[in-house]
Amino acid sequence: MTNLRYLNTTCAVCGDPCRFTIPEAAGSVGSRDLDTRPAEPLRSTIYAWVKRCPSCGYCAPDPGKAPEGVADVVKLPRYRWQLDSRRFPRLANTFLCWSIIQEELGAPAQAAWASLHAAWICDDEGDDVPARICRIRAADLLRRAWEQGDRLTTQAGGDEAILVDLLRRAGRFREARALVRETLEQNPPPLIAEIMRLQARLIDAKDRNTHTVAEARRYKMPTTL
Repeated sequence: MTNLRYLNTTCAVCGDPCRFTIPEAAGSVGSRDLDTRPAEPLRSTIYAWVKRCPSCGYCAPDPGKAPEGVADVVKLPRYRWQLDSRRFPRLANTFLCWSIIQEELGAPAQAAWASLHAAWICDDEGDDVPARICRIRAADLLRRAWEQGDRLTTQAGGDEAILVDLLRRAGRFREARALVRETLEQNPPPLIAEIMRLQARLIDAKDRNTHTVAEARRYKMPTTL
């Protein structure tokens, strides 16, 4: 069981006091999902990764801090709509608002991560359509990060592995298959190659379900694409 503690802070946007219940640091036991989602118990602490000011709706890992320009983003119509959108679970809205902030501040890689995390929340709620929307947004932001010379990961082929999973789970099989082929042609590190070969099998089966890195390690034979 994860121990809990309280975070008392002052919202950096509106100045109102905030109190959040957060878990103590937790690790994970078991394999990550192909899109990097960790195993338990860390997996279940996602509710505390981004917090929402109950007064003004500022969403951030630490609402007590706000980079320059955040107050203006929080007032944007698209932000206010997302904050209470009925199309997504409440916690997913919180992550998507943080994603909007990062996007508006010129950090598409961080915005992509936040959108991917929102997809995980939709998965947990069984909301397939919102999850697909979040993954498509994350994929678009990831590509935008590449255009700016930024990446989500430091491992060679790591971003491509995440993007393939985003596309596959969003049902964009043709795009995903093309990226698998392109990545394998570049002779990526062994683990990335194993992941891509598993992805090829899943794409051929039109499988949009969650799969793990541990599964990928079982597929070492070359796949014809």
